[in-house]
Amino acid sequence: MYKRVLLLGDSQTQRGAAPQGWVNLIADKYCRRLDITNRGLSGYNTRWFLERICDIVPAVPAYHYDLGVLWLGNNDTVGEGCVQHVPQREYSRNLTLIVSKLVDCIGIQHSNLLILTPTCVDEVMLDKVFPNSGRTNERMREYADLTLDVARDRKCEHADLYSLFSKHTGKGLFTDGLHLNTEGNGLVAQVVDNFLSHRIEGTLPLPDWKDLS
Repeated sequence: MYKRVLLLGDSQTQRGAAPQGWVNLIADKYCRRLDITNRGLSGYNTRWFLERICDIVPAVPAYHYDLGVLWLGNNDTVGEGCVQHVPQREYSRNLTLIVSKLVDCIGIQHSNLLILTPTCVDEVMLDKVFPNSGRTNERMREYADLTLDVARDRKCEHADLYSLFSKHTGKGLFTDGLHLNTEGNGLVAQVVDNFLSHRIEGTLPLPDWKDLS
């Protein structure tokens, strides 16, 4: 009756559950239409996510989903000396394998999986809060391009958040140069809303109370 939606990611997704977060905005709008599960894991990169994918989304019927949003890569992009860093070739391989797991094990069709790229960052703000993280816009763009390559190769829906956020940099989209503020969360919510709105029925699964008499 209710389509099930699985949101997978790192802190950008975990923090999305906050009152003005993108996950919360989506859940509020579709509370009568969708069952939404948030599996955002702060700090995770694609390597750690892939290693634990069977615990995150067990391959049993109870964990089958109709739609999915996958947003990783924000931690893989740190500098080579950081523990979260994942080299580009491994990143592409990990992301491809994660997509395969979602399709083969929990039933999400490629066309019903939205893959989001890493955003750009505010380098000045970021260096004050996370000094020596190694994250630069040049590096974020490279990983964003790899994300798009995987999505296109696997015939998944995709959104280039790097380019989208780059067009709005003057508005201030981050709390610390990486994580999203209210405006940044609003941009992501619009992208995800556009993806979901084309994949759900126009009528409510259950009738409005006014129609029950």
